[in-house]
Amino acid sequence: MRLIVFFIWLLTALSIAQEKPEMEVYIKNNNMKKGYRILATTFTDSLVFKKKYKDSNFSLDYVLRYYYATAIDLGCDKNELISMSGLVFPIESAKPDEIVDEVMSLIGNMYYGRKEDKDFKRKIKKN
Repeated sequence: MRLIVFFIWLLTALSIAQEKPEMEVYIKNNNMKKGYRILATTFTDSLVFKKKYKDSNFSLDYVLRYYYATAIDLGCDKNELISMSGLVFPIESAKPDEIVDEVMSLIGNMYYGRKEDKDFKRKIKKN
């Protein structure tokens, strides 16, 4: 009996772990139930997103995870942005910095993303 309970627990734990992105968000948007977006990417190494965003002091992943409420899911089949409502947007870019720019542009055109985009651009101009 203990063995059966152990296997059920193990399968449950593995299925939950697979649904969670490796690079979670720092903040959530309270306007939507889910509260964050997911950038699914084919990259398997998180260090590719540690490069600085343009001439700022922020890393690529920090910009998405903090300012744009976007988690990053590594090792996926394709590059795509999954919105808070579950809509999927294919990402055409291949390089990490270009992917982040494309994601920021997509989010900036979303209803809740406009404010996030405006706030980030205002922050970058100050620095």
